[in-house]
Amino acid sequence: FDKIYTAAGGTGMNAFTSYDLTFYFINVPSNKFELWAWMESDRLNNSVFREFYSERDVVHEERRLRTESTPTGVFQEQFDSMFWMASPYSWPVIGWTSDLNSYSMDEAMKYWNTYYRPNNLVGIIVGDFDPAAAKKTISTYFSRLEPGKVAPPPVVTLEPKQGAEMRMIAEAETQPQVEIRYHTVGFQHKDSYALDVMSSILNGRTGRLYKDMVEGTKVASSAGAQQDSRKYAGAFSFEAETKGESTPVQLEEGWYAELKKLQTEAVPAEELQKVKNQAMADSYRRLQSNFFLLIQLAQAEALGDWSEINKESAKIQAVTAEDIKRVATQYFDKTNRSVATYTRKAGATMAADPELAALPGPMQGMARQAAKKIGEEKDADKLKEGLTQLRDQAAQVPPQMAPVMEYLMKKMEARITELEKSAK
Repeated sequence: FDKIYTAAGGTGMNAFTSYDLTFYFINVPSNKFELWAWMESDRLNNSVFREFYSERDVVHEERRLRTESTPTGVFQEQFDSMFWMASPYSWPVIGWTSDLNSYSMDEAMKYWNTYYRPNNLVGIIVGDFDPAAAKKTISTYFSRLEPGKVAPPPVVTLEPKQGAEMRMIAEAETQPQVEIRYHTVGFQHKDSYALDVMSSILNGRTGRLYKDMVEGTKVASSAGAQQDSRKYAGAFSFEAETKGESTPVQLEEGWYAELKKLQTEAVPAEELQKVKNQAMADSYRRLQSNFFLLIQLAQAEALGDWSEINKESAKIQAVTAEDIKRVATQYFDKTNRSVATYTRKAGATMAADPELAALPGPMQGMARQAAKKIGEEKDADKLKEGLTQLRDQAAQVPPQMAPVMEYLMKKMEARITELEKSAK
């Protein structure tokens, strides 16, 4: 499949799965659009899973790499399951190990015939093409697909209101850190925009968390906040990693102090306009790349409405200081929070790495573990192959992942040089 696309000038064929969608994508020359329509419609019409069991093993390895081999991976799964008590969001996207062990070909086909049918699919085309000709080509090839006999079942189990604070305390081979998470709202809820603006006020080098906790009290090496608006529910999280001999308790205290300000004091007009200007500039930049435009359309449609890409900026600009004060009070009660505290495992030592410390806190654990594996690798050719793959993927990763990719590529280059010198 990949060879046919590559021979025709196709690039970047890949896919990803998140909580609310699975997305397949590829870049093809405009004059190969019909080839794409034929290939993709045929894949959906007559899929043959010849390598099912070997690919299941690949997913096992991916789980080991991304979850089980990272310092906090299994604890993060446990925290998710604790936070989402009833919602299907409590299940890890990649699946539990027992699921992967027992997943059969019959179950895969049943799933495919339910979810990979035209009544549950959306196609997105971005780039240089003639709309009328594209519609005709799509009709020619995709009209042969038959709707699934069984419609995807509706999600009927929703998250109940949390009645008491929940806490998880874990020991890991990592710098002490904290995550505090609150139940909020889902996609396109009117309060999601105020929560997004609130996170922007807190984030970045000019944001409150960096100024007060990293530069000010110096209790954190990194700190950030995020509103995650999913299809059926939402969550707001604060994450930070300690600096020096600071403790997780100090990180918590710092967060509660910042939250108290947002609940009791209106955000100054100048500060609010600053983050609105940044949001407007970011929305413009996201339109400059066909790939990121494609991703945005897919995400918005999967969550419920592709046209949100045209509406979100205006809704962000309409957020007021009073809106931020209101949501900071409404959703951030202590009974609505779940706290994950990670302390350093006895005997674990953390070597200083300025480049690693410069990465966002939530990404440091993953990057540290990957760098460790790179340092242990003894096959230079294998590292070169991995470096080539990273370089190919670098242009397609989300902007927030770019520093991690650059860090890992540097580590690979240094390790290759080290191995080649020792071989001489």
